[in-house]
Amino acid sequence: MALLDILLSKQMKKNKVATEIGLQSGLFVMCPICHGVTEAAEPSAFWPPTETLVRQLVREHDPRVRLFGDDTATLLNAIDEVARGLPYRCNCHSI
Repeated sequence: MALLDILLSKQMKKNKVATEIGLQSGLFVMCPICHGVTEAAEPSAFWPPTETLVRQLVREHDPRVRLFGDDTATLLNAIDEVARGLPYRCNCHSI
């Protein structure tokens, strides 16, 4: 977490961590132009690697998962919730 993250609410911190993990697993992608985050083209293909990554992070006691009580299901639900709120595709690709 960054220095100014103390200004974020707990839910905002959870969304930020869920987004970071989604990006790390390939479930989410970041636009190289605007740095906006969207879901990968075939998100269903990336759920198994995302689940594996989350289990690994919980097993290794990664500090990011403490926000979720070190609970795999809670973190996966948070990632799914963030995914539902992401735009389908970045507008930069239509320029």
